[in-house]
Amino acid sequence: MGAEGNPEVARRTVDRGGTRLSYEIRGQGPSVVLVQGLGLPGRMWLELPRSLLKGGFSAVVPDNRGTGHSAAPWPPYTMAQLGDDLGAVIRDCGAGPAIVVGLSLGGMIAQHLALRHPQLVRGLVLAATSCGLPHGKLPNPRLMVLLPRALRGDHCAIESVHRLLVHPSSLAANPRLFELWDRQMGPTAGPTVRWQGIAGQLGAHTLHSTGFRLGRIRCPTVVITGEDDQILPAANSRILAARIPDAELIMLPKAGHAFPLERPGALLDAIRRVHARAASTAPAGA
Repeated sequence: MGAEGNPEVARRTVDRGGTRLSYEIRGQGPSVVLVQGLGLPGRMWLELPRSLLKGGFSAVVPDNRGTGHSAAPWPPYTMAQLGDDLGAVIRDCGAGPAIVVGLSLGGMIAQHLALRHPQLVRGLVLAATSCGLPHGKLPNPRLMVLLPRALRGDHCAIESVHRLLVHPSSLAANPRLFELWDRQMGPTAGPTVRWQGIAGQLGAHTLHSTGFRLGRIRCPTVVITGEDDQILPAANSRILAARIPDAELIMLPKAGHAFPLERPGALLDAIRRVHARAASTAPAGA
């Protein structure tokens, strides 16, 4: 159920430089901001926002520029721009400093936010993501071939993307693993795909590079990925954890890039770990 039909969810917008940015906010408690990956709207977090509410957190779920209810200006986009967009959302809803959770491209955006606006970030969960070149490992080029076909509804491409996103044993054990995912990606679930947004995000992703600056991140950080990620090699998470001071690394066996589908509790556990670390290091009275 979307914001329009759910009284516990408020959808808001903020204008940044003439670009409308849309986000949902729900619940009371410590703020957790959820940032999705390439071409995906915020609704693709599926049940995680509801789980956060049950755990006593509030959830802020933006649609990155180019996706969902946000505007999709023509490229180019930059990672700095996407990070500043996220900062504008956090300021607009008064959620900062927040725990910021970024998956794949969302994890790259989260890094830029933490580097450019550290006062808005209480902690980081960087999921199945990378610091980019020259330190990181390149993503699987097959996804770039398959994704446009999948987004156009090509069923063979959709099935191939499914197989790339998870460990083979996960689909074998649960052939309906992507049922909710596919339903949310359908045209009846929300705004349809806008190709200029995907092109803009892809261009920003290509130029993403934070490796030389990650030592400046001082907030509690958990880096988490599936050991068998076929999209962004798991080595990228090891590199991130090694370059961010005191980062904790979690490697999930027999899980892939879409590990939140395979291990539904893994991100929530990582968020709780960051929250506990942030609380233990907060100044008295904060």
